[in-house]
Amino acid sequence: MLIDEIVSFCNSQYSHADTEHICESCQHEECPQSCKKCLEEIHYPYRYPNGKKDYDCCNLIYFYMCDYTYKYASEIWYLLRKSEVIKSIETFRILSIGCGGCPDLMAFESYLKENGQRKKISYLGIDKNELWSPIHNEIKNYRSNLIRTSFCYDDALELLSRKRVNSANVLVLQYVISHFYNTGQICKIELFYERLIENIILRKEKGKPFVILINDVNSNNRGRDLFESLCKKLADAGMHGSYAKYYFNYRIQNDYQR
Repeated sequence: MLIDEIVSFCNSQYSHADTEHICESCQHEECPQSCKKCLEEIHYPYRYPNGKKDYDCCNLIYFYMCDYTYKYASEIWYLLRKSEVIKSIETFRILSIGCGGCPDLMAFESYLKENGQRKKISYLGIDKNELWSPIHNEIKNYRSNLIRTSFCYDDALELLSRKRVNSANVLVLQYVISHFYNTGQICKIELFYERLIENIILRKEKGKPFVILINDVNSNNRGRDLFESLCKKLADAGMHGSYAKYYFNYRIQNDYQR
């Protein structure tokens, strides 16, 4: 399986780093010398206002893949199992924005294997961080007659201002909205939605299903309240469809998280 091969590759790359995992290329002036702590600073910026802001270290990325890939792939996999529309798509043409290490692609492969299906997957991953490229190269070299991948390194908002995608039938936004929050760009989310609709969704094949998968942080403080905003904009653009909301019953601290 792709997920096992990629995690094994990342583990070997991380293991070959300095024995104390000191990152020579780290851009963090106050690096705690712990990838786990660096990731916590990235994921919880309100706790660490002067902490690390992004995945700007190769060693950190390899650690991230080992620590999070199975979790994030599982989240998408459970979401796929909830979708009836997914079953009706014969060939998946996936556009993944902020693709990172591509856990969504791994989830699709697992989902198809679980259901004994040999549907083809065409996957375009967009991420502005080129440090993911060694992992993407491994993915491109994965031996499969059913999976075809390509990657683009660009800011999604800027890319969608000049490029249209006419062939996608699945759009994945995985931890994208919370990233807008984490990086102080939440003021751009409405424009981002508008460009998604204009340059991707409205250009879908007529009469064929189109699925949008949003997987993100279960917190109104990190953008959850903006998920339905995309649905409203789609309706305003004349699109007809339905949506459903799910959550993991994990560390639920307040009823509103349900």
